[in-house]
Amino acid sequence: MQLTLQQSLFRGSKTLHRVPIKRKDDNQPGPSGDERHTPQPVSSEPETAISADSSDSDHFSEPDPDSSDEWLPSGPTGSSRDSSPDDKRKNEEGNVTLLDHVVHQTNLYASQYFQAHPDLPQHSRGNAWKPVSVSELKTFFGLTFLTGYVKKPSTEMYWSVDEVDATPYFSKTMSRNRFQIIWKFLHYNDNANLDVNDKMYKVRPVLDYIVEKFKQMYQPDKNICIDEGMMLWRGRLSFRVYNPQKPVKYGIKSYILCDSATGYCFNMRPYFGEGSSLPDTVFSLLDRLSGHGYTLYMDNFYNSVALCERLLEAQTNVCGTLRKNRGEPQVIRDLVKTDLGIGDKVVRHNDKVMVVAWQDKRLVKMVTTCHQDGMQKVDVWQKGHKDKVAQFKPECVVAYNSHMNGVDKLDQNISYYPFIRRSLNWSKKFVAYLFQMCMFNAYILYRARNPGGCNTLLKFIRSVVKSWTLKVHERKGSEVGEQIACLQMKLLPLTKMIIYCYTFVNKHQISCQKPFYSLVLLFLHKVTAFGVSEV
Repeated sequence: MQLTLQQSLFRGSKTLHRVPIKRKDDNQPGPSGDERHTPQPVSSEPETAISADSSDSDHFSEPDPDSSDEWLPSGPTGSSRDSSPDDKRKNEEGNVTLLDHVVHQTNLYASQYFQAHPDLPQHSRGNAWKPVSVSELKTFFGLTFLTGYVKKPSTEMYWSVDEVDATPYFSKTMSRNRFQIIWKFLHYNDNANLDVNDKMYKVRPVLDYIVEKFKQMYQPDKNICIDEGMMLWRGRLSFRVYNPQKPVKYGIKSYILCDSATGYCFNMRPYFGEGSSLPDTVFSLLDRLSGHGYTLYMDNFYNSVALCERLLEAQTNVCGTLRKNRGEPQVIRDLVKTDLGIGDKVVRHNDKVMVVAWQDKRLVKMVTTCHQDGMQKVDVWQKGHKDKVAQFKPECVVAYNSHMNGVDKLDQNISYYPFIRRSLNWSKKFVAYLFQMCMFNAYILYRARNPGGCNTLLKFIRSVVKSWTLKVHERKGSEVGEQIACLQMKLLPLTKMIIYCYTFVNKHQISCQKPFYSLVLLFLHKVTAFGVSEV
């Protein structure tokens, strides 16, 4: 039997209240160390279904009247909001700390390589190796960023001297051989101390450093979301995943928490296969945001009624889609598409969570701890109509559609100018993936602090490339590897005549110049060894 909207099974006009905000202002130290919120362990007990008869509004807790419900501005946190010289110096010191680590590990790996391969072939590229410096590594990464929007089929073509496709900036900044040998020995952790239990050991220092910086530098808005991100990788890897529903079907999957408004990546956690449960993963991603009244949007891969209740106890609201058998009440679990007409809904709730089943083109099941059961008018595109058509949707569905796209914004922006290069080494490619996130996050921070600055991501990347590579051209002597010498023909003063040129000079009535002796000898006279005949 079909149920109309007026005949829906919703009991009572109960309202779910948002958790009071307990955000700290900028003058107080942020949660760190011992002050950081520690999530409660996830219970192993089976999920409790929502009672269909729960309609007593007395079970709902009202917000604390003394607490402020105003949200502080999102954006750069603490000193990162200011642009004083001291703050710039501190940020630069932090960058140098990471670069120093990469320089040390790269030089260490090179020395280990040469110890393991003492007899390299004569023409091996490794024979030209010399230790890399911080300034040189910075230039190397600057050129790597440049390849994100200057596209060529192969790395060698960036140093092509053919006027058709030449890119002089690369050869002026760093030689091709030097760039390739740095890429060969680029390393992020010591292989001698390999931890077989840590699958991310090869990139662990860089991953931990970058993720911690993500958390320190930005305060997300009140709406945040969790979704998966995928880095393409088709090679052999124990934690490589396959998801046919994703645009990138093979690769390294990461759980990512983003600011819904900007797409800023606040936290991320690579997926290793077996290990933590989904509730543990959610609490781990929330980290210091837990307990501050945020609204978390998740899809049905993560959501369950039990998890929503635990997050609400941790003062974090939840909204998202819901899979079958995730703790929903029996009346909603048994619903099928034919039970409801288009636009009809069934609502059930207890004192913490509300579950909604709404019939659109298909049956949509939602779970929320912070929305009412009302309907909201929105304009949508429909097939056969030239203009948008008004449609009524549940409030939780409208909010989910608006705030669940944070990770999609991140993926979209880092796909515009990717500087990930093909490699047989997954660690190099994954760090490049992290650097792409760094670039986009830095752009979000820059826009927040400089509204009138670079108004596009491309302009921002170009400015970063210039600032990381232009210093090479300002120095008289470059530390950036060997430079290609440009030979030019000059008119030199007359010198004493070379005896071997006497016959040719008398014949053609020209002057002889010593610097051109070898050319004259090879190309203008008889040289038996090369079989060159006289001109």
